[in-house]
Amino acid sequence: MSGTAAIEGGFSTQAEHSLAQSPLEMAIAGFEGAATRFSVDAISDANTRASYMKNIRRISEQARTDVKASRISSREAMEFCHEMRNKIMAEHRKFTSVQGLALAEKKKRIAPTIKEIIDKYSKDKFGIEYERLSAAQKDSVHYTIVESSGRDRASFTKGTQRMRVIAKVGILVTATLATYEIVIADNKVKEAARQGLVVGFGGVGGLIAALGVSAICGPGAPVCAVALVLAGSTVGGIAGSLTADYLDEELEEFSKWEVF
Repeated sequence: MSGTAAIEGGFSTQAEHSLAQSPLEMAIAGFEGAATRFSVDAISDANTRASYMKNIRRISEQARTDVKASRISSREAMEFCHEMRNKIMAEHRKFTSVQGLALAEKKKRIAPTIKEIIDKYSKDKFGIEYERLSAAQKDSVHYTIVESSGRDRASFTKGTQRMRVIAKVGILVTATLATYEIVIADNKVKEAARQGLVVGFGGVGGLIAALGVSAICGPGAPVCAVALVLAGSTVGGIAGSLTADYLDEELEEFSKWEVF
């Protein structure tokens, strides 16, 4: 029959193919890498937030002390607190993880101007525009703004504190998994080195993924940022596990060296 071709030969229909690693091992390695990166970032962000709060509170308290002592006017104190809070916020954001920064930018990407703040507090406190206030009322608005500059957003700080707790649990889970694998291993030194590769590669994978957050997710996109960093950490953890398998003979030899 035209248009057909017959191909003869032997074909393997029931061959068995072994995987380099079981899906479970790869899943555990990915989890360890992601959990470690997430935990480290969350704890760091919580500490950064605590430092930010400590510093803006200190500035506010000093400004109020100076106003009460008549060393500066209430307006000067207000302008000083506004400027310093923005500077402190900008500096602390430099030390925030990309996912933490995305969340912060979603809440407040651009700080309000001093005029916007004055108008808001004037209307909230007296129901009229700032320019229509008396001198005493303006002083009251200034002082209220100085006080508020030392307060944080309670829900946001509570969230970072909660994340720190979750992060510590994440580290405990990762440590438990790694410890279990080391305990049941015949060669414990070799397995400890393997777990170090998994965790280390996971951390590096998360850092590499973080470099692409700005380009891929844009500002103020915490869900995208978290997903990208966790994906990078997971891939890094799996890569670390595969690297450990590739270096199996080297790790075996390393375990025989009495380094410690």
